[in-house]
Amino acid sequence: MLLLACGVDRETSESCLRLAASQHALKPFAGIHPSEALKKGDLRWFQRALEKAAGVGEIGLDPKYSAIGAGSLQRKIFLAQLKAAEKCRKPIQVHSRGAESECLDVLKGFGLKSVLMHWFQAEEILPKVMEAGYFVSFGPSLTYSKRLQRMAARCDPRLVVSETDSPVSYGPLGGVHGPHLVPSVVFKLGEVWGRTFEEARISTAQNALRFLGAAEKG
Repeated sequence: MLLLACGVDRETSESCLRLAASQHALKPFAGIHPSEALKKGDLRWFQRALEKAAGVGEIGLDPKYSAIGAGSLQRKIFLAQLKAAEKCRKPIQVHSRGAESECLDVLKGFGLKSVLMHWFQAEEILPKVMEAGYFVSFGPSLTYSKRLQRMAARCDPRLVVSETDSPVSYGPLGGVHGPHLVPSVVFKLGEVWGRTFEEARISTAQNALRFLGAAEKG
């Protein structure tokens, strides 16, 4: 099993790197989440972490936490991390809740290796994401959300991966969370696509490798 763990600040990013040192199936990402943008401090740690990280994330824009307009600190932090990802040719994982169009507009200005729109739920602009060739991820909510199932059906199966969004828990599933929910997500993807569980498992696994730029190893 291949697992991707994303940081949201210095502490969690460095924790992901330490864990990956002994867990080779774990691919660590380093990044500053929109919720942490106002607490950024010195960014030299991010440059050091990026040397060892498999990618950049979780980064993005979210108006819930602070302003996201031109010149805002949140946007400046997002842009700085995108520039770093572009320079080192590493994949990125993007948080875009409430700012999907803004994130897509910003991303167009970069030549990025690969992009994952994490937990993307803006159904009306999903075609733009597919057209751009960005990956999208679906988590446990897919098992009970008709809207997410409809979105998954509209996605190119070659651009879909599964996720947990842990430590978020899911009330409709009994308040559980964690990697053990991934098989249920993959099963539902197969059902939506009219494929077997094994076909969906292979497809999402191959997609994850392509997102990470490791398809040749798959």
